[in-house]
Amino acid sequence: MFVPTPEQLELPESVDDLEGWLVAMLRTAPDDALASALDQAETIAAERFSGEQIVEALRRVLATELRR
Repeated sequence: MFVPTPEQLELPESVDDLEGWLVAMLRTAPDDALASALDQAETIAAERFSGEQIVEALRRVLATELRR
């Protein structure tokens, strides 16, 4: 199970920074905890952003990160 650090719990103010926050959160997760990290990132992000904003950001992050 992935446990975010206190710094990772600090959400960005702007949706424009959501992708960077997601990348930072997911890059620190061990491979075997990636599903847990994704779940927690969605839950934490929902405190400030809409589901649509979160899904759009996650899609862009996953499309970009999977290409690397």
